[in-house]
Amino acid sequence: MAKLGALPSQSIIDGFKGTIDFYVHDGIPCARRWPRPPSGQRSPAVQAQWPIFTEATRLWNELSPEEKQAWEETASGTILTARDCFMSAYLSGNVTPAP
Repeated sequence: MAKLGALPSQSIIDGFKGTIDFYVHDGIPCARRWPRPPSGQRSPAVQAQWPIFTEATRLWNELSPEEKQAWEETASGTILTARDCFMSAYLSGNVTPAP
């Protein structure tokens, strides 16, 4: 991470997309190397979590437009998307699929 005096212009930020991540942390402009997924095989504990995320994604894709609209309303006024709210609720056990 590098602390900057000020964030560069949007055109400069766009030019480094995928290479440098510009952000503000506690009011301080910063830059860092673009985050990369870890290489190599994932641990068994990480792999054990994949099925629940797969199931949550499948359930989101099966929601009716009305249900998705309800999640949009739930997410309004937050920094989360409707899908984020649904996934969080499902993964925490607060939402269960209808039979």
